[in-house]
Amino acid sequence: MNITRPLMLGIVGDGGSGKATLTRGVARLLGSNGVTPICLDDYQRYDRAERMARDLTTANPAANNLDLMAEQLTALRAGGTIQKPGFDYRRGLLRPAETVIATGLVIAYGIHTLTPPSLASLFDLTIYLEPDDELRRIWRFARDTRERGYAPEQVIALQPANDSAARRYVAGQRCYTDIVARPHLGTDGDASSDTAQTIELLLRRTSALTPLEPFLSFVEQQAFPGTQVERGIVDEDGHTCERLWIDAYLDPDVCQTLLREIWPSTQDSLTRSFSEIGLPNPGFSLIPALVARLLAQASI
Repeated sequence: MNITRPLMLGIVGDGGSGKATLTRGVARLLGSNGVTPICLDDYQRYDRAERMARDLTTANPAANNLDLMAEQLTALRAGGTIQKPGFDYRRGLLRPAETVIATGLVIAYGIHTLTPPSLASLFDLTIYLEPDDELRRIWRFARDTRERGYAPEQVIALQPANDSAARRYVAGQRCYTDIVARPHLGTDGDASSDTAQTIELLLRRTSALTPLEPFLSFVEQQAFPGTQVERGIVDEDGHTCERLWIDAYLDPDVCQTLLREIWPSTQDSLTRSFSEIGLPNPGFSLIPALVARLLAQASI
């Protein structure tokens, strides 16, 4: 990337919505240009025991040092170096700060990426991840029990408080983003499934998304099975956008065709490589590819 300052990608969503997975996917495509991923959920004020004793969820701004987060994001935007707080999620303990140096692309992902909303001006592109509630609960349960040291009964007991905090503190950031990605369960709402059946992308008419117009026209002209473009949708935040529907189990050949249209250097093994980083099925690979394409265009 031939730029004088880093590009900044902001990813926001509730716990278990797929922020780290999307970050890995974008880094897989743009890593050769230098990528600095930064987990903003590390800016916690308390260890897990003290936070829970204070009756705070991780989504509560009072549990996070958001002033320091904003200060350090601003420094990274300027190409600087920061001492970022750390957090051990398996043990629930604060870790010593670590040195983070801005490279060609900074990917900042977390629950409070756009808190306060003025932080949106730091980013070249922003995306909000909003899986169906039941799907998010399934993913969060799997993450918290497998990776974060919670007992299953703890996750279940904390679910009402976490859901309430997400509605109160996280969802309001959606209106400040360029893209809203919504993985959905099947039309019958089958909660026994642990992955999405369809993906809804709301592509808002911001300058950051202008480079996607040729791709959307290509999808419309080809009328691929498992894809649909709806024009001029007004979403619940009042934004005019294009809506792209993708079958999560998109035919692999169609998926490869679309990936090559998005990312011309795509190799046949790209879909398989995405599966290695946790993307559950072919349709999901289009999301990091689209985001990477927009960032690559922004760097020109």
